[in-house]
Amino acid sequence: MPLRWLLVTAIALIPGTTDLRPQGRPDLPPPAWQPTGPRVTWKGVSFVVPPGMRGAAQASVYDMVGLGMRGRGGQCSLVIFDEIPSRGDLATHAHSILVEIMTGFGRGIADSQGGSNLIGDRRVGRSADGWRYVELNGMITPGGDGRARIMLIDRGATVVPIVAVSTPTNGCVGLSVETTPNSNTITWSALYYSLKLSGSTPSDHLREQIIGIWEGSGMAQFAGGGMIQEEVYAPNGRYGGASIGATAAGQPFSSSSGGGRYVVDADKLAVFPTAGQPAAHLVRVVEDYSLMTPSRSTVRLCRVKVDEAGPNERCLPRS
Repeated sequence: MPLRWLLVTAIALIPGTTDLRPQGRPDLPPPAWQPTGPRVTWKGVSFVVPPGMRGAAQASVYDMVGLGMRGRGGQCSLVIFDEIPSRGDLATHAHSILVEIMTGFGRGIADSQGGSNLIGDRRVGRSADGWRYVELNGMITPGGDGRARIMLIDRGATVVPIVAVSTPTNGCVGLSVETTPNSNTITWSALYYSLKLSGSTPSDHLREQIIGIWEGSGMAQFAGGGMIQEEVYAPNGRYGGASIGATAAGQPFSSSSGGGRYVVDADKLAVFPTAGQPAAHLVRVVEDYSLMTPSRSTVRLCRVKVDEAGPNERCLPRS
């Protein structure tokens, strides 16, 4: 039996709890990282300007400009627009807004394959505060070196557009699954995790969405080969982890990274290992569509972790 199924079976049999609703529990550890700084409220949108950015309110937009959290050069621009009337399909509306904005600057926008199908590469999600959104991204033309992205937030009769533009050496936004300079996409993620919209209704959907197996590939530094890291979250509130891979010499290996109890509270995932210290991280579950796989989407569990270089958001696909 594969290790993953042994792991799933094992944690499913461990006594746990079906009460995954600990709102306001004081014993949850603080997240390893979360947006900090003065909170700005502008026209019903509340947020924290990401470190490395400076913000200014205009008549119908709020501008943020700078290097961002990990930028070492170039420029990042984040713009929050005032609410506008909704026009049908959210992704189609986002496409027209982004094209219109770039045209106003005398530039074009192309998809990851150089075409015009921005909707083909999109991300769909729902915040812990209940609002739904879609993200589209593209290459700025001519040249194709700069990047642009839009998040369009669904408010029912209205939408809130948030647009980012990144120069080639900055990388605060990029194409889907693109490696950006200095992993500066944490700047865009930081703005997302700080967003609060007036009138939003908190949602508990993440508590159900996180249940399942999530896995991602990487390098096994101790073995000089590749591996797949798996995380399993069971309905009974127990979790486990495992590494499966092969050494540089082709020898297979597998190991368990332990487990324990987990709790999802709003956009925070807290784990209480059987052996070890409790920890918590900001999380979200997204659905990514790609031009390369038009017939299906990939559901991902994204988590903000902190390493020697600082905070970064890593997403594991659902197995």
